[in-house]
Amino acid sequence: MAEQSRKGRSAAGKPKPAGQPAGDDEKDSAAERAFVESLIASGQAAKPDSQGRLPPGATHEIVETENGELKVVRRRFSAY
Repeated sequence: MAEQSRKGRSAAGKPKPAGQPAGDDEKDSAAERAFVESLIASGQAAKPDSQGRLPPGATHEIVETENGELKVVRRRFSAY
């Protein structure tokens, strides 16, 4: 029964989106890295300044995890 309760969940325990088979965690992490890299390359993600403000045009804050990975957190939306 415990095995069934984990089926279809990501490593974080969150349900996977519909149509996505369980066990695609490697693909998920590669897609997440590509997404983060694209946000950084386009200037939509940046580290905040000393006062915690993002530069103009940045919609995501770059956060470094304990294991050194870069993650992004949405802080505001852009109208264009």
